[in-house]
Amino acid sequence: MEQGHEPGYALTVADNSFHWYRTAAIRARRLYRSSEIGAIVLSAFVPLSIAIIPSNTIVPAILGSVVVVVTGLRSVFHWHENYLRFSRAREAVEAERRRYRSGIAPYSDTVARDGILIEAVTRIEQEEMGQWLQVAAQSRSDQAKQSI
Repeated sequence: MEQGHEPGYALTVADNSFHWYRTAAIRARRLYRSSEIGAIVLSAFVPLSIAIIPSNTIVPAILGSVVVVVTGLRSVFHWHENYLRFSRAREAVEAERRRYRSGIAPYSDTVARDGILIEAVTRIEQEEMGQWLQVAAQSRSDQAKQSI
């Protein structure tokens, strides 16, 4: 047998891709939600700290600085966009795995089905990478505009 064509290789590739996207989507979702909640809570504490201790400017300054850092991290790491992209890719891979396991088109041809699955998973991964490159390019473009 040729390398890469052993029995089960195609499904292993699809399973690994699915699990990677699943794990990455969960991590990105957690980071996104945590940063959103953190920014909201810390922002709410800024005026509250002023009301509680009007003479102390250090606490609201620190809270405001942390909000700026959290907001900056969100824009640098794109956790929300990653969560959406990874979830989309995970579901696309899962759809291919289901069709493959069910033997429905295009996987009804037992001779060609492994190659079709590999091509489908590769296409999904490449599309997701292309979307990431767009997000990264947009981020660089936005940063360049802000520095002008």
